[in-house]
Amino acid sequence: MTSSTTRPSRRHGFLTRLALVGVASGGALAFAVPTATAAPTPVPGGAVCDPAVGEGCLSVVVNGGTFDNNGFTLPIKDGDLVIAGTLAPDGPIVPRNDGHFGVYSKPMQVPGGVLGVDLPLNNLFGLTGVTSQVEATETPTINGLVTDFDLTMPARLKIDNPLLGDNCYIGSPENPVVFELNKGPEMPEGHFEDPYPAGTAWLTNIHNEAADFALPGATGCGPFGVLNPIVNWRAKVPNDSGTSLNTEATGFLFPSANGGTDPLTETGGAGGSSGS
Repeated sequence: MTSSTTRPSRRHGFLTRLALVGVASGGALAFAVPTATAAPTPVPGGAVCDPAVGEGCLSVVVNGGTFDNNGFTLPIKDGDLVIAGTLAPDGPIVPRNDGHFGVYSKPMQVPGGVLGVDLPLNNLFGLTGVTSQVEATETPTINGLVTDFDLTMPARLKIDNPLLGDNCYIGSPENPVVFELNKGPEMPEGHFEDPYPAGTAWLTNIHNEAADFALPGATGCGPFGVLNPIVNWRAKVPNDSGTSLNTEATGFLFPSANGGTDPLTETGGAGGSSGS
């Protein structure tokens, strides 16, 4: 990932971070006045925040996007992926100690399933249907200004199907897929508080782009990995060129004490997006 050769110090208070949001959005936040009288809407993912770790918290909700590997395409729908954690005083994201490294994903339906063609009867009662779920292998890191939402995210992709077993992955902790989610050219739109709790700054229209990341071959698919070749054929892996991930998201910066919804509740047991 490319970034400025001189990065601002991360040893700033949370209020400084909120001020940067106003600068990034052309100062619009300075004139925003909350008008809502109803109870504030909880911040998505805010339940992972810990005031004992840091006074500020970050949450990113992906509203849509596309993963593509040379024609193998996976649509990402609103809420399929949430990144959330407390902002430590020296800048890094500190995830909740729940094994997710601050990344929460729904299972996303792979269009065409195992064979590349959706079949009747709900893909033969689910036997040919496939889902993919992002599992972080390390905590994402912030590159440059926190308000750019420019992130590096090492992850593995869990591939799920009744015949593949529970340990079928593309990528591993030792050899992860590294998504360098660079800030796109689009200008985010800044908002302050309404309808969220006091002190919440939020940006919409955040675009990130990753390209030409390496995708390792599949492992652990089927008994003793006998179905690895099938997954490799269907997902076009291993491969290290022609890959891309494009997302549009909403980002939140807010006091840790505000809390919010729990991303595990929202993504852990729910079904993911439907491919088309």
